[in-house]
Amino acid sequence: MKRVFYGVMTAIALSCNVQAAEIGFAEAWYQVAQKNDALQAKKEEVKHSEALQDAAKSLYLPNVDITGSYTHFDKPIEVDTSEVKGKVGAIFPSIAGMLPNSVPLTNQNFAHSSLNAVLPVYTGGRITAAQDIRQAQVDEAQSNYNLATRATFTQLVQYYFGVVLAEQVYQVRLDAVDALADHLNHAVKFEQQGQIAKVERLMAQVSLDKAQIEAQKSLRDYEIAKLALTKMLKQQESVLPTTPLFVNNSVTSVTPYLSKTLTDHPGIAILNAKREQAKGMVDMASAKHLPEVMLYGNYNLYSDDSATGELLPEWMVGVGVRIPIIERSGTSQEVVAAKSSVRQVNLLQMQMQQDLSILVEKTYAEMSQALEEYNSLASSEALSEETVVLRQKAFSQGLSTSLEVADAQLYATSIRVQRLSASYNYVKSLAQLLSVSGDIDRFMDYLQINGIEVK
Repeated sequence: MKRVFYGVMTAIALSCNVQAAEIGFAEAWYQVAQKNDALQAKKEEVKHSEALQDAAKSLYLPNVDITGSYTHFDKPIEVDTSEVKGKVGAIFPSIAGMLPNSVPLTNQNFAHSSLNAVLPVYTGGRITAAQDIRQAQVDEAQSNYNLATRATFTQLVQYYFGVVLAEQVYQVRLDAVDALADHLNHAVKFEQQGQIAKVERLMAQVSLDKAQIEAQKSLRDYEIAKLALTKMLKQQESVLPTTPLFVNNSVTSVTPYLSKTLTDHPGIAILNAKREQAKGMVDMASAKHLPEVMLYGNYNLYSDDSATGELLPEWMVGVGVRIPIIERSGTSQEVVAAKSSVRQVNLLQMQMQQDLSILVEKTYAEMSQALEEYNSLASSEALSEETVVLRQKAFSQGLSTSLEVADAQLYATSIRVQRLSASYNYVKSLAQLLSVSGDIDRFMDYLQINGIEVK
């Protein structure tokens, strides 16, 4: 029975790993950082903001364009000279006869084109405010990318080491099946020899059945966890983690994590960027009350051969000013709204600092608790294993029941699983703490400290 079940379960496990590609955590993180769609989208957001920032740099450059027009009039534009002709004729009759009754200014079709340039000299701070807003938008996009990177790192740790945990739990369950199958074989022999009652053998059978069910469940959990990791890494074939679970007993205090989080967290940087954008909106709204000064120039490229075309100057330059008196855009209320946005961001930042402090304290406490649980269970694990050995010896001598042996074995298995879960919770909490405080690179240092090759 033992060999049949163990062989079937092992065959299933091997079939899951037959095409599995081994991968260390460092390599897994590199692949995720390069291929994750959400991170790539955040990178594009940064590029988008940087392009808009570059566009804003040209606001101080002159605006140059070419204008052209072709106009068809219902009739040519003329100046009536009959009155002048009459007055001249009263004095010089002979000359008056030579004068026309009208002088054409344009043909019926009039064409004209010119080169125009406008250079802003003073805009009341509008251009500077617009450029500051674009810079703040770049900072916000970069902070969003950093925030997404940290979240993705934490997710990878959960998926990667979740597979490691599931695989080790599965192996522990298989060990329990192996041990209980041995126990059942002994119980069958003892029953045949009349040393134990049938109920003792049935208890051994029931305990083995329970262990087999748990092993099957753990195998399914392992397969699901591995599938999730494979999908996250965008691999066609299944992946097999090679970096083991670990704990590090040299835990520092929460203070460095807390101070770094409140200083460098991307969420705070996002709010700082939003504050700068709100301040830029205040400046832009306030600038609407201020005058604008500009230089302008015009060069006549083409005009027809009419009198008007001949009268147009070849070029001209000048200085223009625009002074707002009354605007219908509600400038004053725009200033009030922009200042309200600044106050809103300030309040949100205070709340975020409080929330981040709670998160760091909570995560640190969870990490410390997991470490304490892992270390405390070491003695329990040793005791449970020794208890199993003693119960098995006592059973073979008729001094212990089958149920006591099974209970001891199942208890030892539960302690091993609990200790593995504690190490997983430690790694998960450590990753989240390093992610929140912006030290995800230190995770690799913790691996090396524990003698784990980083690859």
